[in-house]
Amino acid sequence: MALAFTSATHHLALVLLLLVTVLSPLCFAKCHVDDEAGLLAFKSGITHDPSGFLSSWIPGTDCCRWSNIQCINTDRVTDLNLYGDTTNPNGSLTGTISPSLFIKVRQLSRIFIEDHPKMTGTLPKDIFNLPRLQFLSIKNTKLSGQLRIDIGPKSVRFQELSLSANQFTGSIPNSISQFTHLTALNLNDNKFSGGIPNGIRRLTKLTHLALKGNQLSGGIPNIFKSFALRELDLSYNKLSGGIPPSFSSLAPQLQFFRASHNALTGRIPAYISNFQQLDGLDLSYNRLSGPIPTTKFPAESFIRNDGLCGSPLPPCKKY
Repeated sequence: MALAFTSATHHLALVLLLLVTVLSPLCFAKCHVDDEAGLLAFKSGITHDPSGFLSSWIPGTDCCRWSNIQCINTDRVTDLNLYGDTTNPNGSLTGTISPSLFIKVRQLSRIFIEDHPKMTGTLPKDIFNLPRLQFLSIKNTKLSGQLRIDIGPKSVRFQELSLSANQFTGSIPNSISQFTHLTALNLNDNKFSGGIPNGIRRLTKLTHLALKGNQLSGGIPNIFKSFALRELDLSYNKLSGGIPPSFSSLAPQLQFFRASHNALTGRIPAYISNFQQLDGLDLSYNRLSGPIPTTKFPAESFIRNDGLCGSPLPPCKKY
């Protein structure tokens, strides 16, 4: 009986040893050395961190356990979540974004750097070459310079790009057309100039396109035939010309269309009355003319277009 007990104990010890051998790498694994190097390079570009966003980013520790970082089912960093506090701008990060972050941390899929109005410098172009990128949101910073997007293989998972409330200048690069799986593109409130690139016609999966508050000029391109947009915001730019013919293709699903504070001319197309899903319309402060098609929208949607007439504005004059 004692021999049987000893044998069972021996087998149990072997099983426990095997489990420890197999599970130890999972229990005590550290994040990939490249990820640690890239994140520490980012930290080195930060000159002031009064709220301690990066205080746990200590060399030699597991970066998967650092604050504002996630590693999902792997030892590779997948998420960077740096949300500032809009009620305490003095607590935000000060500094620049190191290009090494996106050269080293190659498995990033979700990047959120928002409400850090003291962050400056340019946006490293390598960010757009991340092979698993899905969501990129860098909002309310002082990042500036031109938006650079190299021609080359792009993540087929890339769904949402938001760079609103920054200080980017120059034209919107036509190479943005490579992101053919984007469903949302938000470049609001920057200093982009030039025309709306025709390359956007390739982004046919877009449901939200927001270019408000820039210095865009030229006409609205005739690119909407194959789109399924639900929201389109072109307001507060320098756009001219009329509403293009392909805009009629958006009738089945468009919910919001804003193009106020531009220099649009011509008539409001009669087919706008067929936009049954349209809940918000703002064409105020343009140079539109002619009678307003049958509409449910108030006068505020059409004011400061000296040539417009008819309900809900004063009646058209009869000669």
